[in-house]
Amino acid sequence: MSSLSSRLKNRIEVYKKNKVEGKIGDTYEEVLVKKLWAEIKFQTGSIANGEGDTEANNTRFKFRVRKTEIDTTHIIKFKGLVYEIDYIYPDFKNNSFIELFVKLKTE
Repeated sequence: MSSLSSRLKNRIEVYKKNKVEGKIGDTYEEVLVKKLWAEIKFQTGSIANGEGDTEANNTRFKFRVRKTEIDTTHIIKFKGLVYEIDYIYPDFKNNSFIELFVKLKTE
């Protein structure tokens, strides 16, 4: 069995949203906080039909990263896709990793 650090093969980017005051009103800009190596695992996926011939995508993943300061207000970008963090689980056994349970953001 390989060590977990050898399975962290995906480079993800963690962003936070900063409020920017403008003439018309407040907007938000994404600011890069850090880049991390992660192990990414698919969890579930489904498509729901909505009103007006629309579809809602509900795809969830688990990102395992080394322990770092991150919270559910951050967003993750990986290969051009945006992921919202639903919740975070610590690694109680070794206390050196955290698991980020995320949802693929679609518009």
